[in-house]
Amino acid sequence: MFKSFVELMKRGCPEVKRFAYASLCIAIVALSSACAGQVGLNEKLDSSVKSFNRMLRWHEVETAGVTFIDSGINDEYQKQAEALKKRGVSVTDFRILTTKYDPEKKSAEVVAEFDYYTLPSNRIKTLSYHQNWLYRENIKSWRLQSGLPDFE
Repeated sequence: MFKSFVELMKRGCPEVKRFAYASLCIAIVALSSACAGQVGLNEKLDSSVKSFNRMLRWHEVETAGVTFIDSGINDEYQKQAEALKKRGVSVTDFRILTTKYDPEKKSAEVVAEFDYYTLPSNRIKTLSYHQNWLYRENIKSWRLQSGLPDFE
């Protein structure tokens, strides 16, 4: 059958050419639609991760919690945020080291590195912050599943 299809294409049969062209177009649209959904989630993840960590950097810890923390750990997160504020912890810089995205589970593991100091000391310390993110279909948003790290 495949051999006869190829022969018809070579002969210039217009019906076969239209069928082949339509099939190719449908396949391209289907593949691009499937990939677009994953690319969109990955872009949203990158944006959420950068926004959350940027908020921590600029002392917007409570706002970062309200915006990105999953509701199941929000109370714990707010207590951690208040403790950071009382201790005088200031983040001076952050870097996203790795992002491992699992499209099947719609989850991600992120490792960020923070430079910070605690008043009255002016000594800069560095720590790694492991973040577990989960995409929530019902709100179409990425949510952080892990609390703040221990800034010592």
